Amino acid sequence: MNVFISSVVRGFEAYRAAAKKAVMLLGHHPVMSEDFGARPYSSETACMTEVDQADVVIMVLGADFGFATSSGESVTQQEFRRAVAGRKPVLAFLQNVPAEERQDAFRREVSDYVDGLFRVTFTSEQELSDGIVQGLNQLTVTRGAVAETEFVERLRVLQGHSHFGNWNQETRLELAFLPQPELAGSLRRVHGEHESFFLKLCNAGLSSVRDGYEDFDQGDVTGIDTKSVRWRYHDCGLAKLSVVLQSPASHNNLIASYYVSPSRVRAVAVAAFGLINQGKGGWFQLGLYSLSHKLFQEPPASLGNSISLAPGSTESVEERVLLIPASSAAYERWLDEALFRIGRKLTT
Repeated sequence: MNVFISSVVRGFEAYRAAAKKAVMLLGHHPVMSEDFGARPYSSETACMTEVDQADVVIMVLGADFGFATSSGESVTQQEFRRAVAGRKPVLAFLQNVPAEERQDAFRREVSDYVDGLFRVTFTSEQELSDGIVQGLNQLTVTRGAVAETEFVERLRVLQGHSHFGNWNQETRLELAFLPQPELAGSLRRVHGEHESFFLKLCNAGLSSVRDGYEDFDQGDVTGIDTKSVRWRYHDCGLAKLSVVLQSPASHNNLIASYYVSPSRVRAVAVAAFGLINQGKGGWFQLGLYSLSHKLFQEPPASLGNSISLAPGSTESVEERVLLIPASSAAYERWLDEALFRIGRKLTT
């Protein structure tokens, strides 16, 4: 990959050298203004051209704002905004020092853009080098991930082996996860973890110890079934957790059963994340199923005797995302966006 290294130059030579060394260590090509050579156009054009041609941009930001252009932006600020406009991957590394006012504002701008992804602070050349190596490795894994269409096909195959039976009639949330890279040969280990996974379900509030569980094993798929949860795990690491969404009160109140609570959906989705991704990044799919004639909103505090429903409600909705790394903060940000889109699909 062509990796553009953006920072002030004067007084930052040692850090730029460390960044260059880290990029070359991974076999990538560092692109730096020091190596541009003579060109028949302006320095600004040279820098913007190289940003456009880069595969990834590394921002190394210290205390100094640097040279201010005619627009009032610094050169690094121009490079950053050009990369964002061109949808380039940006890896940001912030020196742990007080910054002048304009630079501090710029650092906040960059931090907001990459928060939860590859944003790293550093105090030494070694810390900067280590952070760049980690960030580029994560980016390489992301680029090597299977396509979304393949992920969907894997889910289709898994569904054929799941045997959820009459669960297809239940209003439920399903969170599916495929780690990247895949975890081939993990079935034997997971097969011996049924009881511990059941206890985790109970601790997460998704099941009850008194209800117990049943083992599920068929071919290269293992898992467990409880009264309200189904868990399936494929030998490649693909996992799916299905949770019935109807609250206990709904079974005694026909009106309440027509509501799908967004707050409960979010709470279940957060709990499911901690249960199936095991700290790894990869593909996620959030799905809501059996939604015909359901309202995606909080049930009123006082339920009446009647309710008006749209005649042609959507039966199911799905949202997918590739998260590498998959921190809980990054997942929850995506989850909020996914639930917003799901809400619009179910109300328009």
